[in-house]
Amino acid sequence: MKLEFLSKSLDYKGGEPYKTRVVLGNSEGVIYPAFFDPDFVSKESGELFKLALEQIYQENFPKKAENDKFNQVDEQLQKNKETASKAEQAATENKQLLESVSTITEVLIALAIGQNGGMPAPTYSKVAAFIKPLIKDKHYFNNDIVSMPYPLDTNPKWAQGTATIFKFQMQQSEGYTYQNQTVAEMLQKGVLTIVMPKIE
Repeated sequence: MKLEFLSKSLDYKGGEPYKTRVVLGNSEGVIYPAFFDPDFVSKESGELFKLALEQIYQENFPKKAENDKFNQVDEQLQKNKETASKAEQAATENKQLLESVSTITEVLIALAIGQNGGMPAPTYSKVAAFIKPLIKDKHYFNNDIVSMPYPLDTNPKWAQGTATIFKFQMQQSEGYTYQNQTVAEMLQKGVLTIVMPKIE
């Protein structure tokens, strides 16, 4: 017994729209009316058909309808849990990957900086662009590396403002907290040293 959408109409009470009447039926002459708020009359027949079926289903099989709803909620919760678990796993894997890449990068930078005679200028520029600048309130230690614009205008082969690598130089037990001091001031105090490229 397959029900089909037959009609929709407004029922009136005291001259005012009272209910939207949706009629479902089949080829055997079975008629099922379903009633909704008056403004439902503007909905598409396909949507009204689904709403009427749901209403008939709930009226005739209340327990089954309720169980089905709970099952749907359970299924959705399970899906959400699985999605969250996958996202968490992906985030952990990404974090581990980022940490690995970060470690490898630090090693490569240390090797590049420790190269005898200095890095060739093109390589140096790429490395300097990759290294992080000074960060306010960060505590630095001996041999930490940063990249900042070159503060001096005394070197005709290395223009002021060029991205330059600097290395912290202090006692192993000491540290240095950056508070927006100028690079020139830090060089003057001997906190930083300049790591220059190989300039031809």
